[in-house]
Amino acid sequence: MPESSPKPQASAARTFLLSVMIGGWLLATLAGLWWFQQQNVRPFIASDDDLSYLRPAIISERIQPLLTLLPAASAQQTTLIHFWNPDCLCNQLSQRHFDGLVAAFDETQMRILVVAPSTTSDRQLEEFTRLNGARMQIVREPAGLNLPASPALALINPQGELGYFGAYGFGALCTVASDDFFPAIIRKMRAAEAYGPFANVAGSGCFCHWPTSNQSG
Repeated sequence: MPESSPKPQASAARTFLLSVMIGGWLLATLAGLWWFQQQNVRPFIASDDDLSYLRPAIISERIQPLLTLLPAASAQQTTLIHFWNPDCLCNQLSQRHFDGLVAAFDETQMRILVVAPSTTSDRQLEEFTRLNGARMQIVREPAGLNLPASPALALINPQGELGYFGAYGFGALCTVASDDFFPAIIRKMRAAEAYGPFANVAGSGCFCHWPTSNQSG
């Protein structure tokens, strides 16, 4: 005898169950995104942070001691200073911008200094180097840096002048208008075009408070 086709009631029940499962997954995803945003979205400079980071001149003064930790730059060599807190979940969002800059310019075009909080362990520093390569130098922050948040970066022209300081991007996903935004700044600096100083710090996104010696982040 030929097999009978599935009963309409059974097919409808399976469709309903599948719809419920998909709906539950969507709700869980939205709830997870909401939780992530509530935990990590904050102003780059909060009201209780060091508000002097709103002033490019002060930022330049704070950045200058970091440059002494690197060999002198060549005539067309810019400097990327990457501020990295290993305990910040937002690193994964800025990583593609950082990786893009590293890939776009070789060591003759751009030197890289990674600055970590004073609370960073030796093991965390070693792990960063293992994952990112030995091209970049990584150090713990010097006294007096007082950074408000991370992930963050500074771009310095070959003359040692600040061009850009601030966030890799804003919003819950730390996005910028174009992936070429930061490479374009570096190309202008290397071509001796005037740029900055520009402090891109007014906005909210996925940022972590920069820990001090008595904070874990």
